[in-house]
Amino acid sequence: MSLFETLNGGLEHAVDNEVEIGFIDGANNERRQSAALLKRAADRNLAVLQDAGLERGDHLILFIDDTLRFIQFFWAAIRGGIVPVPVAAGTGRARRDKLLAIWHALNEPIVIASSEQMAALRDQLEVAGAVSIGQRLADTSIADQPPIPQTVAKPITPRPDDVALIQFSSGSTAAPKGVVLTHANVVANIYAINTASKFQPEDVALSWMPLTHDMGLIGFHLTFLCLGHHHYLMRPDVFARRPRLWLEKAAEKQATILCSPNFGYRHTLRAISARGLPDIDLSAVRLIYNGAEPIVPSLARQFVQTLASSGLRANALFAVYGLAEASLAVTFPAPGSGLDTVWVDRRRLGVGERVVLMEAHADNALELVRLGRTIGNTELSLVSEGKSVGPGRVGQVWIRGDNVTAGYYANPEANAAALQYDGWLDTGDLGFEYAGDLVITGRAKEVIFVNGQNLYPQDLESLAADAAGVAADRLAAVGVHQEDVDGDALVVFAVHRGSVADFIDTAQRIAIGLNEAAGVAAYRVLPINHLPKTTSGKIQRRQLGVEFEAGAFDTEIAELDQLMPDDCDNGVGDDDSVARLTAICHEVAPDKQIGPADNLFEIGLSSLELAQIHEGIEAVWPNRLEITDLFDYPRVYDLAQVLGQAA
Repeated sequence: MSLFETLNGGLEHAVDNEVEIGFIDGANNERRQSAALLKRAADRNLAVLQDAGLERGDHLILFIDDTLRFIQFFWAAIRGGIVPVPVAAGTGRARRDKLLAIWHALNEPIVIASSEQMAALRDQLEVAGAVSIGQRLADTSIADQPPIPQTVAKPITPRPDDVALIQFSSGSTAAPKGVVLTHANVVANIYAINTASKFQPEDVALSWMPLTHDMGLIGFHLTFLCLGHHHYLMRPDVFARRPRLWLEKAAEKQATILCSPNFGYRHTLRAISARGLPDIDLSAVRLIYNGAEPIVPSLARQFVQTLASSGLRANALFAVYGLAEASLAVTFPAPGSGLDTVWVDRRRLGVGERVVLMEAHADNALELVRLGRTIGNTELSLVSEGKSVGPGRVGQVWIRGDNVTAGYYANPEANAAALQYDGWLDTGDLGFEYAGDLVITGRAKEVIFVNGQNLYPQDLESLAADAAGVAADRLAAVGVHQEDVDGDALVVFAVHRGSVADFIDTAQRIAIGLNEAAGVAAYRVLPINHLPKTTSGKIQRRQLGVEFEAGAFDTEIAELDQLMPDDCDNGVGDDDSVARLTAICHEVAPDKQIGPADNLFEIGLSSLELAQIHEGIEAVWPNRLEITDLFDYPRVYDLAQVLGQAA
């Protein structure tokens, strides 16, 4: 099958097939746009971009939270041979910092953003004493609702080897890596996904994943648009507030293809636990892609078991492996095969080691997901010291193929680390082959995966150092495995030679600083006498993680738990409301000590946990509070008072 060679050709194919895109902005708030109207809107925006001086090959940063406007500007860039660079928009400092880092890395290109976003950016820069940077940014920005252009767009015809887009890594604000993808890369992956998923003409997709994520943009927009399928895009913040709506809309639209990483399943299950299972029919769903982060088998099974009464089949689970460097997809299982796993000895997963199979739930047994085989023309090799390790041994996961990037934008260090001989790319992951399937065991690099994003320890250590007023080389951020946490649990170690009681203030400042600056919650912040380092001075984070999982810090944890302040002044607000609100907080974040006087934004809650708390409040007190009220009334007893007044 070869319907098109570029994304531009894919859009034309969508127009010919009268594709419709639905934009879900709320329970009763939807917009629709046909591919033909999308093309017309894209050309209108392209005229605006070309009036601003943008030419073929120039970069364009998309910092847009409105889904429809994002899509229209994305296709405007594609139609003009301009290279779109999606960046997650938001009001938090971490997202603005990432935007600035990418803007500088790309030599200060034009940015599309709302006037509110640009005003917040300029205010941040003014406070930081960088007024001139703020002015340059303002001078190179275009509003996401531009005026009607005065000229006519001049679309171009790209070559397959032209750059289509740059996908920057989600985790680093200091030195983000831009994955450069050509039209040929993306189109090759679209065709491979189509074949490996066995798409049918009647398939309809629905996704809440951000369009700044490769699963959201490439997997659930570009793929389905270019192949001629109707599809629906739900705003991620709508899903965060109302996760059950994702399922309700899937049933309403008779969607056959869905997707979610672990935290989406967990968020949805919590909402169902709080408010009950909606009366819906999900029997049309044939595939639910599970990827974008290490898959938790027990959670995936719980999800389909909970929704079995709604007609969701267990074999709809579709555990896949991919990464932005591959334009998205690398390995798929057979559609309809469901979740398949293997149990191994977690102590025997070093590079080059032969994997030891174990009985389920035996001591030190770890359940890992079988992720299928390579799709399309993608090749995969498991390597140790530059040589293939063969089946049953752990190796570095290398890939190559038509869908694989030729490298990172203007980043020779990252290219030197990832690009290997003869066209191979080192993914940074570790895995082994079992019965022909790929099984991922972990990450070779020290990337920490929390709440759906890759976080780099050096970044977190720098942020924690700023918050606590300590040197960054006296801190270590480590991702560890914990049974009650999806992905990695973030543990921060800080050199401290006083008593544990004297460490509490530092621990709180680190937790608050990370939450405010990066939007992540620390599972633990622990004192340590000294950080283990190599002879060259590098912190041995992996060693710290192994020691933590072995219980080496249990004494410090117990002492900290006993000493942490608990401001439980129930004298303010209605006692029953305070108790019920506190119970909701404990259900969402059982590892946090949340008292009625605690500020929810100062105890290390993630943005998703805050959304889950609001969902729990909605279940008990419907339509009393907006999610924004949590910002205005961040303490439990303040919320109790507001709920009493709103009764």
